[in-house]
Amino acid sequence: MSRSSVKILQESLINVIAAGEVIERPSAVVKELVENALDAGSSRITVTVEDGGRRHINVSDDGTGMSEQDALLAIERHATSKISAMEDLNDIKTMGFRGEALPSIASVGQFVLKTWDGFSDSGTCIRINNGTLSRVEPCGRPRGTSVSLSSIFGTLPARKKYMKSRDTEMSWCLRTVEETALTRPDIHFEITDDSGTALVYPAVTGMKERIAALWGADEVHRLLELRSEKEGIRIEGFISPPGDTYTRRSRHHVMVNGRTVRDPGINRVISSALSMSYPHGRYPALVLSIFLPPGGVDVNVHPSKKEVRIEQINLLSSALKEAVKNLGTRTSVTRYAFPRTPQLDVYQRAADSTTASVGNLPLPSVDNLSLPIEEGERVIGQYQGTYILLQSGSDLLIVDQHAAHERIVFNNLMSSRMENRSMSQPLMVPMVMELASSEIKSLLGKVDLLESFGLELEEFGGSEVRVTSTPPEIPSELLHTFIRTLASDLGEMEDLPEEIALLISRWACKSSITAGRRLTEEEMATLVDDLRHAEAGFACPHGRPTIVAIALEDIEKLFGRR
Repeated sequence: MSRSSVKILQESLINVIAAGEVIERPSAVVKELVENALDAGSSRITVTVEDGGRRHINVSDDGTGMSEQDALLAIERHATSKISAMEDLNDIKTMGFRGEALPSIASVGQFVLKTWDGFSDSGTCIRINNGTLSRVEPCGRPRGTSVSLSSIFGTLPARKKYMKSRDTEMSWCLRTVEETALTRPDIHFEITDDSGTALVYPAVTGMKERIAALWGADEVHRLLELRSEKEGIRIEGFISPPGDTYTRRSRHHVMVNGRTVRDPGINRVISSALSMSYPHGRYPALVLSIFLPPGGVDVNVHPSKKEVRIEQINLLSSALKEAVKNLGTRTSVTRYAFPRTPQLDVYQRAADSTTASVGNLPLPSVDNLSLPIEEGERVIGQYQGTYILLQSGSDLLIVDQHAAHERIVFNNLMSSRMENRSMSQPLMVPMVMELASSEIKSLLGKVDLLESFGLELEEFGGSEVRVTSTPPEIPSELLHTFIRTLASDLGEMEDLPEEIALLISRWACKSSITAGRRLTEEEMATLVDDLRHAEAGFACPHGRPTIVAIALEDIEKLFGRR
C-alpha cells in the first residue's frame, strides 16, 4: 500500500467534518438556529419543518438582524459576535457564538439566509449550495433574520441513511422547540409541520404557565415547587410527586443558565437528590432551572453544548438535596378516590384509572395536604398486622408500618451522619468473615463512607475481613448476612451516602416493625408521631407511599349512601 502525504484539507471538506460534530440530525439544525434567534434578542420565533426536517427547515425571528457585512462574516468559520478575548470564554452569557454553526449548517444542504438590521437600505439574502457560496443579493424583509435549509445531507448519502422516519425526526424537532420554550417563557414560539398544523406557545409571565401550555393544566396542578439557594447557586423548578413517575427521563427538562442540557453528571446529582423520596429506577416529571455564576460552568466541553462542566458539582448536589428536602413540608399524602360505580371491582378500576406507578404497581392519585399526617388524628386499630388505621377528621388514614419505619430509620441515619453523631456499636467479639477478594476490595474502597454510618472493619488476611463495630440499627442475628449482602452490592453502588443509608434502613426493618407484626397501641402511636415529624415522611426511601387517605364520602359511596 502506498503512503499518502500529509496535506491541508479543503475548506468545504473541513466544514462537512465540523458539521458532523454539530449537525447530527434535523433537530440539531433547529436547535442551533433557534439559539441564534434568542441571542439576537427576538421576542417571536417561528419554526417550519417539512418531512421531519429532511426536506426543509426554516427558522425566522424578529431579532436585531444583520447588515450585509455582518451576514457575510457570520457564514465564515470561527466568526462570532459573542466573544472577542480569551477571558470571555469564562463569562459566557449567550446561547452560543453567532455564526459558529452557520458554516456547518450551510455545508450539508441548500442554505438561504435573509436578514435586515433595520438600518441598512435593504435586507441581505445569501444563498449557499452544500458549502459553496452561490449568490449574495438585496432582499426585502422585516427587521430580523430567517435561515432555511433544504435537502439536508443531500450530497452525503452516508449521513442521510442514518436519519429516521419523518415522524421520529419531527418528534425530535418538536422536543427541541419545547425545551427551548421552557427556557424562555417570555418568548413567543411557533412550529409548523408540512401539513400546516402549528403548535403555538404564546409568551407568558412564568415557568408554570409555560409548563401548562406544554403538558396541560391538570398536570401543572399536581406539580410541586423546587426552590433552593446556596453560595451563589440557585435552584428553581417543578417536580411531580413520588406517586407520579415514569420509566424513562422523557419528562426531565434540565436547564443550566437558561441552556437545555442532557448531562450525565447532572443526572447523577439529580438521582442522588431524589433517591431519598422517589422510587428507584423511576423518574418524575421535572423542570429544573440551575443558575450558576458564568465562571462556574464550562459550556464548551461538547460540540453541541449538550453537556457542561460544573466547577462546584458538590455544592450543586447539596443545593438540590436541600430543594428536595424542602418538599417534605409542602408535599402530600396519597389520597385514594374510589370510582363512582362501586358495583365494579374497586381495585381493578383503581388500576385502570391511574397512570402513575411505582414499579409495575399502580398508585392512586394525589391531592395536596399541608402535612403528611395532621395533628389530632386517632389510632383506631391495625389491619393484618401490616397497616395502622387512623381517623383524622372525617378521613380514614392507612399507614404502611413497614414503609413508615424504613423512612424514619433512613432519616435518622442521614441526620446522625450529617451531624457527626456517633452511631457505632462496638462488638464484644469481632466477627471474622471470609469473602471474595473483589468483595473485600469493594468494602475497603469505601471504608471511610461505611465508618460514617458506624460500620468499622479491616482486612484480616488475604480472604477475610474483621468487623469490629456495626450500626446499632442492624440486628445482631442478621449482621453476618448484612455484611455479605453489602460486600456483593457495593461494587454496583455509587459512592453516595444515601445508597448505604438505604441498605441499612432496609435491613434494620427486617426484624423490627415489619409487615405482619402486631403492634401495641403505644407502638403505633409512637410510629405515627415519628412519621408526622419525618422529612419526606409521605414516602419510604424507595418512593412508595407511607400513608393513604380515604374520604368519608368515598366510603359512603361504596355503601350507596351517596
